[in-house]
Amino acid sequence: MTTAEEAPTREPAEDAGFRAYLKVAKTPGMRGWLFVVLCQRLPIAMSPLALVYLGHLASGSYAVGALMAGAFAFAEAVAAGVMGRRFDRRPAGPEVRLVLGIQAAALLLLGIPALANPGLLPAAVMIALAAIAGGVASGAHGGLRALLVRKVDPVAHHAALSLEATLTTLLWAIGPAVVGLVALAAGQVWPIVVIAAIALVGVLGAGTLQDPGPVVKSGDEAKPADVRVWRLSWPALLQEGAVMLCVGAAYTGLPSLLEHVGTHAGIAGPVLAVFAGAGLVGGIVYGSRKWPGAYRTQSFVLVLAVTAIVAAAVVSPTAALIIGLMIVSGLAGTPALTARAAGMQALLPERVWATGFSGLYAAGGVGFGVAGLAVASLLEPAGIRGALLVCVGIAAAATVIGGIAEAKMSKTPAGV
Repeated sequence: MTTAEEAPTREPAEDAGFRAYLKVAKTPGMRGWLFVVLCQRLPIAMSPLALVYLGHLASGSYAVGALMAGAFAFAEAVAAGVMGRRFDRRPAGPEVRLVLGIQAAALLLLGIPALANPGLLPAAVMIALAAIAGGVASGAHGGLRALLVRKVDPVAHHAALSLEATLTTLLWAIGPAVVGLVALAAGQVWPIVVIAAIALVGVLGAGTLQDPGPVVKSGDEAKPADVRVWRLSWPALLQEGAVMLCVGAAYTGLPSLLEHVGTHAGIAGPVLAVFAGAGLVGGIVYGSRKWPGAYRTQSFVLVLAVTAIVAAAVVSPTAALIIGLMIVSGLAGTPALTARAAGMQALLPERVWATGFSGLYAAGGVGFGVAGLAVASLLEPAGIRGALLVCVGIAAAATVIGGIAEAKMSKTPAGV
């Protein structure tokens, strides 16, 4: 593999500071792209909590809701690579229209019967519909990211990817709050109906996407790219999973950790909101300028920083230290994800960008899921600190293995 990730250090001079974001905003078609991204990602951010509420209402048990949310996330992770490949083969507009339409239909099939009778659908059917809703649109994340990179001037790719990651972090911060407000105001069925409506609006908005489709060079059609994409990108996928494993550990384990040191578990909610806000700040600052080294080097350092800071928070003796360190780790989280995405874009040819980006998305989902499983299974036998240190240890090992592999691969010529 050629050292394609070194390319950013040799690109023409780009706009400095926040002028880079202005350059991205002025790109033709950005308003349509932004609108569709909001309609595609806000449902993803809202769905886990909304499914938990719906499952509890329908069955009287939060376990069914948790299974529905898990099925949604698991289907996303499993299907993202395959569904992302579809965006490498056709223009984004028709594909977004198709997958968001199916997603909206699956969510409406969950929500509308529950309006009449919450227990009307069997639990197995509800779990299956949740899985369909998660899996069918899982490639849209990578497909819309690939479209962004195709549309924006190459010298603004760094800022564009940072802006996209920051926007995603923002939506994940506000999504659960929107679900909570809708549930309080209208009942626990309505968040799913609202999510379906947002996806349907995205179906209509997909017509505004300006996308002629990926550029395919002569002879590319015959190349079996998929296997080579994963062969080249698996170290990056490990590190993406490591970041989200740390994030998942924070979301699932912070209440118990704070309670362990004598602080009310309810403080975790505001702390996680500030944690997400720190990610927004870190993402904006990171994208506003160029940083030394290749993207793979930046990512390696940032992911290690996230794992080290979270580890320090886990073993800290006081709530103040835990809270402060968690917030600091948030500052590095979004830049780490941005660097990974930028490295993937530099590593792969345009014809497989959506596949690669979707792979990152799937790896992140797996990392978040592993954190939840580890905390749930180890909380009683090992205690909250033991459970969280296992999460951090897995993340650190994945980061180091990925970093070593990338360093070796960068010295070995290969193609996609």
